[in-house]
Amino acid sequence: MVATNSTEKKPAKTTRQTKSAEKIAQSTEQKLVQLLADTPVQIFPYSRLSRTDLNTRIIPHTDQEVEEMADSIQAMGILQNLIGAELPDGTIGIVGGEGRRRGTGILVMRGVLDADTPFVPVKVLPVEMAVAASMIENGRRKNMHPAEQIIGFRTLQQEGKTASQIGALMGYHPRHVQRCLKLANLAPSLLDALARDEISLEQCEVLTLADTHERQEQVWKEAVVQWRDPAVQTLRKMVTDDKMAISHPMFEYVGEEAYTAAGGTLTADLFSDKDSTFADAALVKSLLAGKLTVLAARVKQEQGWAEFRMTELRASGEDGEQYRFAMPKAVLTEEEQKRVSELEEQMEATESYDDEYELQQDIDDIYCEAQYREATPEFRAAHGIWVSWDGSNFQVQPGIRKLTDEDRVAEEQARQERESNVIRHTTPEIPADAYPATLVKAMSAERTLAVQAELAGRPDVSVALLTWTLCLSMFDRSYGKRSEPLKASVSSNQYHLASLAPSGEEGKALTALKAQKEALQATLPENWHLDFTWLLSWSAEQVNTLLGYCAAHGINGIQERMYNHTQKSELDGLEAALDFDLRKWWQPDAESYFGKLTISQIGKAYEEAGLSARAGEVVKLKRRDAAKAAEQDLNAQGWLPDWMVRTAPAAEAEEATETDPDTTDHAA
Repeated sequence: MVATNSTEKKPAKTTRQTKSAEKIAQSTEQKLVQLLADTPVQIFPYSRLSRTDLNTRIIPHTDQEVEEMADSIQAMGILQNLIGAELPDGTIGIVGGEGRRRGTGILVMRGVLDADTPFVPVKVLPVEMAVAASMIENGRRKNMHPAEQIIGFRTLQQEGKTASQIGALMGYHPRHVQRCLKLANLAPSLLDALARDEISLEQCEVLTLADTHERQEQVWKEAVVQWRDPAVQTLRKMVTDDKMAISHPMFEYVGEEAYTAAGGTLTADLFSDKDSTFADAALVKSLLAGKLTVLAARVKQEQGWAEFRMTELRASGEDGEQYRFAMPKAVLTEEEQKRVSELEEQMEATESYDDEYELQQDIDDIYCEAQYREATPEFRAAHGIWVSWDGSNFQVQPGIRKLTDEDRVAEEQARQERESNVIRHTTPEIPADAYPATLVKAMSAERTLAVQAELAGRPDVSVALLTWTLCLSMFDRSYGKRSEPLKASVSSNQYHLASLAPSGEEGKALTALKAQKEALQATLPENWHLDFTWLLSWSAEQVNTLLGYCAAHGINGIQERMYNHTQKSELDGLEAALDFDLRKWWQPDAESYFGKLTISQIGKAYEEAGLSARAGEVVKLKRRDAAKAAEQDLNAQGWLPDWMVRTAPAAEAEEATETDPDTTDHAA
């Protein structure tokens, strides 16, 4: 089993490792620089030079770049010596400066140079240092492509170096080298695609989880066909659809020892921060099935039969046609009943769901033990057990009876007897059912239009019907079927508003609404919700009072802020019609309003209230003291925040004049 432990000190360790790697990298580079400085330059003919795989630069220069390099060499010569290593065939393989070698070849083709005339300056290094020198030299001249670094590490590994040795030589942490070597084992076609930037490094990292080159190429091809540029998480899901994390309950139950003994191998995700490790899902499930089969055979003792299946036995569907759950009912002893009562009392007193769950488990255990106690040896011999997997562990379902033909006949007879004792209610015949549905629908539409036209000329009935319909939403909480010809409703949001408003449940406005509701509800006649015609006997004043109360609950003036802009209040026009004064219902206090302002905003409020002199004193106080002072001083002035009251008509006209260009031109 692989376990990952973490502590607070890990980041510091990583930092030390990073600094250590940087020092190693600097040391390696310094050694190579010194080696190159001590190595004499030799002049070789072009015919003696060759291309070599020891050169880690796998992305070649373009033909145009080589042509330009040839022109430069022809004009000024080779300004920077090449780096090479003597190969077994006697040639000098170029590990640094392949572009300059190719440029020289073009000059030979042009006839400017002779292939056998010494011309090219080269420093020849030992073969064992060639790859390291190539990586550092190429990295200095131009940032190496990830694919080139991967190939470079693979070449060093093929020379017999371990990940630690490569890391020490090149100045990288062994973990980084291991990741690069993992990527080096990708299918060659994918590495080529990486070099051409047709696949990202992150996508390649995910594909390393596939076990074979064929699987890697298959997954990538399918992903590209379906998504063109698949997301890393999508690709990861495709790659691991035949795998199972070793943290999965199935793998934990089977055990790593049993899995590896069966020939299973683990695939580590070196690129995951969690260091995920995967197993072959098919093998794990096969081992689990075998283990549960053995378990079923083991627990079969004193049972009539035992069976295993991955899924539990259900009382419905195909299972319900073949099996029945037949465990006897639990019979508690006096001591057990007393213990259950004690646990239930503790459950009522507990305030934690976890504690309540634990107590319920204790109660279930008592009933389970009592139930098994009732399962006599004779009962067990006549019944079987069912072993299955519930997703996190195995489970055993005891007391299962296989249905026989006699059982089915008996159950059918019992069902018929039950149905014969059922009192059946028949639906009265509806005359419209005798006519085509399309005709009925058309005629009902015609009828509805006629009723609307008639109702429009009877405002007394119309207002009564509207009032009654709205009352159903406000006062009647039943959900029974009722006839509501008018499709209108109002939803009260007062409790939502109270949860937002500073005054909350104790606010003056909410208290008044509650009192009005109690008074109105007391005036409603018995069975008022069954019909609306009782409103026709009420006076217009009574109806309007009831209608007004219901309509008021549909008002919503909450202002939201979107894209850093607060919506304009929708209450201004209504407040003007009501001649509304907010001071009657609310005044700002220190805790819910002024305490949430900045000192400068409190000072501005004083200035708006005409208390500029006092403002200078208050802004020097601590914010808590300033809020208390503002509550006392500004409420005495009857001040309210300007953004909470409607704009005066005169101010609106003046603002319109200032902002309307046509009006401005007229005035001019």
